[in-house]
Amino acid sequence: LAVSKKDDQEKLSKTTEPKNRNNTTAWMYGPSHLQRFIDELSRSDPSRKGKVRIQRANRRAMQLLESAEPWSASDKITLGVVLIKMLLETAKVDLRGGRRRLNFDEEGNPLGTPAFEYQKKWENGSKLVGYVTMSEDFYKMVIEDKFSSLDAMTSRQKPMVVPPIDWTSPFDGGYTILKTEFMRTRGCQLQVNALKEADLTILMDGLNVLGKVPWVINKKILSTAEKCWDDGIVLGDIPSRDDHNLPPAPIRPEGKNKEYEEAQGEFQSYRNALMKYRRIHQKNMDLRSLRCSALLKLNQADQFKEFQKIYFPYNVDFRGRAYPVPPHLSNIGSDLCRGMLTFSESKPLGPRGLYWLKVHLANLAGNDKITFDERAEFTEKNMENIRACVNDPFGENKWWMSLDDPFQALATCYEIVAAIDSGSPETYESSLPVHMDGSCNGLQHYAALGRDRVGGKAVNLCPLDKPQDVYSGVMEEVIKRVAEEADKFLDINESDPDKLTKNERKALADHRAAKLVNGLIDRGVVKRTVMTSVYGVTYIGAKKQIHEKIEEKLEDRGVDVDEIEDEIFAACGYLARVTMDVMGDLFQGARQTMNWLATCAQLITSQGQPVAWMSPTGVPAVQPYRQKQPYTIVTLLQTIVLINNSDNLPAHKARQTSAFPPNYIHSLDSAHMLLTAIEMDKRGLTFSAVHDSFWTHAADIDEMNDVLRCCFIDLYKRPLLEELKEAWELQYPSLNFPDLPEKGDLDLNDVRKAPYFFQ
Repeated sequence: LAVSKKDDQEKLSKTTEPKNRNNTTAWMYGPSHLQRFIDELSRSDPSRKGKVRIQRANRRAMQLLESAEPWSASDKITLGVVLIKMLLETAKVDLRGGRRRLNFDEEGNPLGTPAFEYQKKWENGSKLVGYVTMSEDFYKMVIEDKFSSLDAMTSRQKPMVVPPIDWTSPFDGGYTILKTEFMRTRGCQLQVNALKEADLTILMDGLNVLGKVPWVINKKILSTAEKCWDDGIVLGDIPSRDDHNLPPAPIRPEGKNKEYEEAQGEFQSYRNALMKYRRIHQKNMDLRSLRCSALLKLNQADQFKEFQKIYFPYNVDFRGRAYPVPPHLSNIGSDLCRGMLTFSESKPLGPRGLYWLKVHLANLAGNDKITFDERAEFTEKNMENIRACVNDPFGENKWWMSLDDPFQALATCYEIVAAIDSGSPETYESSLPVHMDGSCNGLQHYAALGRDRVGGKAVNLCPLDKPQDVYSGVMEEVIKRVAEEADKFLDINESDPDKLTKNERKALADHRAAKLVNGLIDRGVVKRTVMTSVYGVTYIGAKKQIHEKIEEKLEDRGVDVDEIEDEIFAACGYLARVTMDVMGDLFQGARQTMNWLATCAQLITSQGQPVAWMSPTGVPAVQPYRQKQPYTIVTLLQTIVLINNSDNLPAHKARQTSAFPPNYIHSLDSAHMLLTAIEMDKRGLTFSAVHDSFWTHAADIDEMNDVLRCCFIDLYKRPLLEELKEAWELQYPSLNFPDLPEKGDLDLNDVRKAPYFFQ
């Protein structure tokens, strides 16, 4: 890949950014004038006027780049499209003779084929959308060299090799050179203004604790993952190197001079073939994305594998949830990312560390519904498999590949074997992070808010000998209801569908759906819907989640899912409805609190205001959802429709209302994590986290378990809902907010003795 050596042209592109200070400026930087300007610049011998104009443009470009004045969305788009157009015209790939670098002809133009292609496609038959895609040559190049030729361009925000700068204000912290955004505000100026006035001490202290944790690349797991890629082994995040067989694109039938039924039949066959073609084509495009994603992870791990310490700067979203800034490689990533990362600092396992490593491996294997002792026993029973995997991960015994999180599991296998073989496991220096995860954490927060004993028991807030599995409980009830529906006898005459009543059609549809999915439902089918139900998942979202799992199961049974796509779609809608009904019945306490929060949000939005609140750690949260206002920009390539979501637009009442309950719960789980991080740091213990998954050294798991429970209890001893209501009543004195939902009799102190609260 190379871009033409026309440095002035790149500088000029900055000048296309219109500041819209007056109509003359907007006119001067309109598409026609920009194109004339670029054509002038591209000439080998520009005119005298052209040279003067180029010099003037370069000066203006420097002024704009050095200015602190923010650029509007239209300014960025106008500039961006000019740069994209230049990239399309100048970026080339030349693979002749195995070359990776580009040669130039006598006039300085790059040789080779275009690296990118621009095309327009109709979407949904009504919208023409422009796409910039990688050419086949370019795609092959980056896949073959694992993005090594693009190291400098894959991402500016990578892991750091020095500790991040501590956050001391919303404008100071993170990367040492790159400007780091403290909060992902989604363009909400109200949020920015609130941050300037807030006391963010707790939030910044928590982010600084997370950011100063040193990591190192686990070279064994990196090497294993690279071999999986090189050998075409499909495992976890390593996708297939081969595309699905794509049939020829079907040809639309003309339908002329044919009987209606014959033409209708041909068109239906064409429609089915077209759907199948598009489906397989999309699967291939998804595979390409997965390959690029995996290679970017491997590429960055390879770049940093020789560093003794690497760091991840953190920032937050508008609810206060913390995220590492680097997009490709971090501990918040997938199993592959987590497996390739380990703490830089090691610590003796002590008397209980090896036990927790064994429990950790069982969790990664998917055996997390049994007691801790049974999990440790599971690992001990599989020591022969563990040693075989460590001795040769690609030998005859590939036990580790069958586990839920294979790369993290293999890393744990290495650690367990090394500790045992050291002869003194208690003094063995271990650097592997061990995780403790919340049990359906959203429901845990709802149960604590409402002191819901029934809900709290279901999500392990109470002392129990064995862990409760809320997903299995929901699954069993869903299976029962679906089986009852499938076994029903319907006395309905289906011979003439037009004569069926609305109720009969619904009963028939539910019966057919139940018969299709009966026997396919397991814990995995309902898990995502249960997990996200407390975070405001919609019926459509739940249907999509279930659809993916049901299709996988039908394909495993050899069913051609393309042939019965409509039936599957309807059946998954039915199953989503049943699952959400079961959730509402089983967790009535959570539903009452959720409804109270939504009702209050609806009252606030009725005043034309966005919902805002203060999190327990002092983070001012303002929901950014506004009514959309589309407007069009004319660029050098095409017209582009942008959405204006300015604070001046009316609040989007429906989104403000439906999003508030899950957003509020997210602000609470963030508060719990940050408070735990600060307390762990005070005790001199290493701590990292991925939302409701808390990490530390194996030796410190028992102490972390104590800390996270104490922080949770302290958090919920505060009258959080009462404080929320009081703040709103002061802010909106004309509104009559409903009474708080009645609280149950859950004793928060039980959480201290609940062994499976986090597990």
